[in-house]
Amino acid sequence: MDYDISVTIRRPPEDVFAFLADVQDYIQPGSPVPEMEKIPAGPTTVGTRWRELVRLAPFLTMTVWSEVTAIEPGWRLELSFRGPGMTGWILYSIEPNEGGCVLRQRETLTPHGPLRLVAGPVDRMLRPRITERLEAIRDGLERQASRPLA
Repeated sequence: MDYDISVTIRRPPEDVFAFLADVQDYIQPGSPVPEMEKIPAGPTTVGTRWRELVRLAPFLTMTVWSEVTAIEPGWRLELSFRGPGMTGWILYSIEPNEGGCVLRQRETLTPHGPLRLVAGPVDRMLRPRITERLEAIRDGLERQASRPLA
């Protein structure tokens, strides 16, 4: 499953990158990711990992591990990830444009084992969720435009 989705954000690229590099600090109530831990704490570098608890349905969660595989501060963050029945990678790139920037998420998710049997429905469910997540990042960052990121 391959995704290539972009959103324009009225914030400077460095603000968007700061959000992505410390995404665990911005978990919102009701998020499908109620828990996220950065390992180790501190600056994001190649090898930084996150443990995410992802809510799939009431009382049903899974743990996803991601790791930074490449980083270019201010404009590029690449991660590999693995979870039950899947592996993949994500590349976030940030391009400046007039009045802000464009955040682009390219992602490949490879289902394994029984998950391959439901890849079609998973793809149809995941694509709008990725779009919604990028729009939520945009909306949150634009709401914070009058105050600096923590």
